[in-house]
Amino acid sequence: MTIKEILDFGRLTLAQAGIEYPGLEAEILLSRILDQDRVYFYTHSQEVVDLERIETYRSAIKRRCQLEPVAYILGKKEFMGMDFFVNDDVLIPRPDTEPMVEYLLEYLQVNYPEGAKVLDLCTGSGAIGISIKKYFKPAIVSLSDFSEAALAVAKINAAQLVKGDLSLYQGDLFAAIPQGETFDVIVSNPPYIRRAEMSGLARDIVEYEPHLALDGGESGLDFYRRIIAEAYLFLEKDGLLALEIGDDQAADVIELLTHDGYQEIQTITDLSGQIRCLTGKLSSLKPRDNNKLG
Repeated sequence: MTIKEILDFGRLTLAQAGIEYPGLEAEILLSRILDQDRVYFYTHSQEVVDLERIETYRSAIKRRCQLEPVAYILGKKEFMGMDFFVNDDVLIPRPDTEPMVEYLLEYLQVNYPEGAKVLDLCTGSGAIGISIKKYFKPAIVSLSDFSEAALAVAKINAAQLVKGDLSLYQGDLFAAIPQGETFDVIVSNPPYIRRAEMSGLARDIVEYEPHLALDGGESGLDFYRRIIAEAYLFLEKDGLLALEIGDDQAADVIELLTHDGYQEIQTITDLSGQIRCLTGKLSSLKPRDNNKLG
């Protein structure tokens, strides 16, 4: 089969399976298998593809027809200009997280030009913390996750993208962090989907991405309560806490932050203009121990 013929097969098969962008995805999958950019297909449309690669492509198309995310099929996802290794032990990094990373990079460069200690809590693939280390080399970055399998993915990405120049901790939120360790910035993209809404997620998410990294409890706020309530033990005075949030969670999370003594709360919007991140500075007062939001 030629490149044109195999692409025609891919487009038609994906279209019949109801994939929204069959032509684009057919080309993306073949690009990975042939190790060529998509422009190459139009200048070499009659080039014959060997049988082994044809079978690899057919397998990839079959997996996508079963709604497996392209990132898992390819084993990588681009984020902040880098290709991160991903598998089904970690969430796929989303472009909407990039504005938060860009904000933090600017914040660090302005406030800590000589370096800062940064913790990426619930790190998953390591995308946030590794990106900070990549583009702000003075940072001393730690990655932490409850999932040992997710942390193994983060370790691979750290080794490939920043020469492993990071600390990794495995455990339940701050329980993983050594006693006495403190940070200038703590950033987290925790699970925040309401449990009742899990089944309503797109099939390629709910059937493939790890529920451990999605399920935020009955209200979707479980992890925010815990992180905000405990972070003061691990933040330096005037340290910054940055949290990615769901579409309709800004008001609730702002209330949690202000209740526990965080000030100068800032909002960061994603690519669609939706509030996607909140940051707050820790005041000198220890957070109160009253009941949190229900």
